[in-house]
This record gives sequence, structure tokens and C-alpha cells, in this order.
Amino acid sequence: MARLATITIGHSDYDPRLRAILDDSGLEPQEFEGLDYFSYLPFLVIAGASVAPLLHLHGDHSHFEGATIDVPDEQVEMFLHALPQVLAMIAGAED
Repeated sequence: MARLATITIGHSDYDPRLRAILDDSGLEPQEFEGLDYFSYLPFLVIAGASVAPLLHLHGDHSHFEGATIDVPDEQVEMFLHALPQVLAMIAGAED
């Protein structure tokens, strides 16, 4: 699996190709509690990514710290090609 992003509160680390696609989409990056592009994660899944939570465990409970975005190695190029098309549909719906 290729890790294309790790999104945590106040800090995100994106593969430069994914970040460029997101930045070029025209979508608002900071609309959910300091987690860059977090509200768009379902659309990354539609394009082929897997999303996993990052949790901090405290005995019998946990709290959310962020998420990782992974794509199977052999599907990265397909994902990067499909994502702009998916995001364009969202951007068009927001206009």
C-alpha cells in the first residue's frame, strides 16, 4: 500500500501529487476542525483510497487524532487520474 496522506489535527502530510490535485480542485481545505480536506475523505474512497483512523487509546476509551489515506501500489496512478474527476463533480455542486 502507498501512503498518500496522513491527516492530523493541525498538521497534514500529503504526497505532493495528491496535494496538488486537492489544491487545484478549488475546494475549501479547512472546513473541519483543522483537518485539511477531511470532509472530502468519502470522495477519496470513491476514487479508490482506503481511509483508516488514527486513535489515541486511554485504557477503555480512545479519541480521534486523524486519519491515513492509502492506495494499493498498483492503483496509485488510477486513483490520481480518477480523483480530479470526482472532485470536479463536488466543486460543480457547490457553485
